[in-house]
Amino acid sequence: MLETAIALLAAHMSADFVLQFNWIITNKRKPAAFALHTGIVLLTSVLALGAFSLNASDALWAIAVVTVSHAVIDAIKTLGFTDEVLAKHSRLDFTVFSLDQLAHLGVIVLVAVIFPQAFVQGEWSWRLGEQAHGLISVYAGFAGLIAATRMGQFAIEKFLNRFSLPELEIRTIAPGADAPDAGLTDGGAWIGLLERAVIFVLILMGQFAAIGFLLAAKSVLRFQYANKRSQSEYVIIGTLTSFGWAAAMGGLTVWALGLLSA
Repeated sequence: MLETAIALLAAHMSADFVLQFNWIITNKRKPAAFALHTGIVLLTSVLALGAFSLNASDALWAIAVVTVSHAVIDAIKTLGFTDEVLAKHSRLDFTVFSLDQLAHLGVIVLVAVIFPQAFVQGEWSWRLGEQAHGLISVYAGFAGLIAATRMGQFAIEKFLNRFSLPELEIRTIAPGADAPDAGLTDGGAWIGLLERAVIFVLILMGQFAAIGFLLAAKSVLRFQYANKRSQSEYVIIGTLTSFGWAAAMGGLTVWALGLLSA
């Protein structure tokens, strides 16, 4: 059962946070984009379980339930909550995202309980033999890493939307003067991804003390906000949320790997 759940979880993380590129996200209400995303969910589930034979009945049923339920859940979210509604209610956006992901994860757990032999019936299990256990460990590490980085990127962004920064003071720039430094394009997003990836790896390595040094280093680099309370508080909330999310995903991954090795 655990092997099936982890394999389907890895497939879900791939479909929702790796292979769901910007065109699908921006055109999610169009049938073509919706069908493409559903097809990606189907493909990643088939590949994760190795369900390449009609004899793998449990695996095929598991894939069918996961794919159909994923489409239904996404349809409810997409049609029930428009971008305009979510833009007006910033806290609702994070709630909808959380409930959507919890629904997907709930289906995966339920499918693993109903069809516990889905992974065992797949081609990876009998072709790799005892090494299939190592493949599941790779799935667990991959799912945890994507959850910590890409999934965390969406979750933290939606969570922080509830905190509105006061409008920046508008200043007239004298002719010939340098414009304020707006920072690198997507620099903040990449910093968040990399810091959560580093924390995730440190959790798996058991180097908890190093996380404290990383937190201290980032705090020092953000010293320029010390005289701007609203921005300083925003940065602190974002940093602690990012670190906490990555640590939680790392802890869950270590727990899953421990169950596999038991």
